[in-house]
Amino acid sequence: MNSQDFLIMNAVGAGAFILWYLVSRGGGPKPTKLKMDTPDSEPVLTSEAAKTAEGGSLAKPSVTVARPRMRDPVHPDLANRPRPKILNVMFNYNGHSWDAYEVLGVPAGANITMVTEAYHVAVRRSDKESVEFLETAYKAILQKQS
Repeated sequence: MNSQDFLIMNAVGAGAFILWYLVSRGGGPKPTKLKMDTPDSEPVLTSEAAKTAEGGSLAKPSVTVARPRMRDPVHPDLANRPRPKILNVMFNYNGHSWDAYEVLGVPAGANITMVTEAYHVAVRRSDKESVEFLETAYKAILQKQS
């Protein structure tokens, strides 16, 4: 086998592969089209319209379309429980949001003595530019607790 035969065999093989690739990729499933013109739900009589329909008033009942309310789904067992208290205190400084407890290095919801002690330690250890930032975090926690 000489080099010309080898080159021709490789060209035929590469051409067959390219042809197979082009034919096989075009036969994929088509995306589903959405039917946006169908109504959301059946018309429902409002409570006013139901009263007039039962009560005998001659006014035409108004018809509204019931639309689902956008709410987070809540399990029925958890519906009557009080919501958990949010412990974090967020404040803005130089256009960024910060967690005041995290800035002072204490756990979220820590008592005021722990926060005050952490504030004084942080002020002693920081440079003069950071004192205003730490003070803003400390005041945010004080405002939240009062």
